[in-house]
Amino acid sequence: MKSLLQRLAAAGVLLCALICTTPPLVYAAGSTWFTTWAGPGRDPGATGSNFPAATTVREPVFASISGDSVRVKFSNAFGTAALTIGPASVGTRLTGSSAVPGTLMSLTFGGKTSVDIPPHGLVLSDPVSLTVPAMTDVIVSIYLPNGSGEAVMYPGAGKTTYIGTGDQTRGNDFTQASTSANGFFLASVEVHSRSGVGVVAAVGDSITQGVGSSGENNRWSDRLAVRVETANAAPLGVIELGIAGNQLLAGALTNPAALARFDRDVLGMAGLTHVIMADGINDFGSTVNNTSSPPNPEDVEYGLRQLVSRAHGRGVKVIGTTMGPAWGFCSYENIDFKRLAYNQWVRTVGVTILDGLIDFDAVLNDPDNPSHMLLQYLTDGIHPNNAGHQAMADAVNLNLFH
Repeated sequence: MKSLLQRLAAAGVLLCALICTTPPLVYAAGSTWFTTWAGPGRDPGATGSNFPAATTVREPVFASISGDSVRVKFSNAFGTAALTIGPASVGTRLTGSSAVPGTLMSLTFGGKTSVDIPPHGLVLSDPVSLTVPAMTDVIVSIYLPNGSGEAVMYPGAGKTTYIGTGDQTRGNDFTQASTSANGFFLASVEVHSRSGVGVVAAVGDSITQGVGSSGENNRWSDRLAVRVETANAAPLGVIELGIAGNQLLAGALTNPAALARFDRDVLGMAGLTHVIMADGINDFGSTVNNTSSPPNPEDVEYGLRQLVSRAHGRGVKVIGTTMGPAWGFCSYENIDFKRLAYNQWVRTVGVTILDGLIDFDAVLNDPDNPSHMLLQYLTDGIHPNNAGHQAMADAVNLNLFH
């Protein structure tokens, strides 16, 4: 009869045979995870956000920092019932909805091919070995065997999301039944890097989302990511967390205010070191028909102080911005005095609590008519075109990220 030690040894051999056939990924000391892309979550409400059973959603996203392996964070932040995901996959994008052959990798969750995300929950996949070059698109495919209830949505900002039937998570090509200008269920994509130094999150409204720019990857944050990459500096992720119409102080679930979403959308991002705060003009815009009503500049100033305190408590630096010209957009000329007062405050007092300032107003306004945008950047009065987004990116002093 075998002794207890012999039985335990035999069990250990068997256990190793079961779990050691696929060794865990091993990383060098000092290496860590960085968010290469992120989507700001919002509740689309009753606008066709439910998906039927047996649906695959394929979403291309822009990778701002390279890595040797990947993991994906999925969100059910606004769901009222559990969301079943699985299978799911990640790969690099060839063109359109197609993946580069040989790059698609199945995602697992604690070794399983499926996971249930509770209402209002988040889940992070296991890491997979996949080389992701910076300035390229990653494709994430999500199969919803049971469909979904109310989805969490993020603005696509020039990207197309592809929706098809059946499990298409491992197909290089994708047969689509429909498309969407927005994305769903993704909170972030993270890469493992041995040389990365941090992540910069651009937080704001429609301008940060990319409205006014055309095509893919032309927002000022995307252009900033390219600048960082071409500067041959230490690798730094640049992620965009803008939502059209966003306010700093007030907002419902369909467009949660910066104060409401800051911990989940911003401070929850892996590797975060800096925040560029570019929100607040819509707070003033909400008063165009009654300009004497709040919020006033001091209200937005207080909101910024709140965010700075919360970020500093996590060791994250905050870089402020001035508000660019908005004359001629939805009667925003009525609140221009509030914009100008805030800009004066942030240039003189705000800089004493911030870790830096980017003067977007100085870049975008017409020196001969400072409340108006320069004609070469103009679209509708407030949103700059591609050249304007590039000028905003060029205005960022990269030394702010040291």
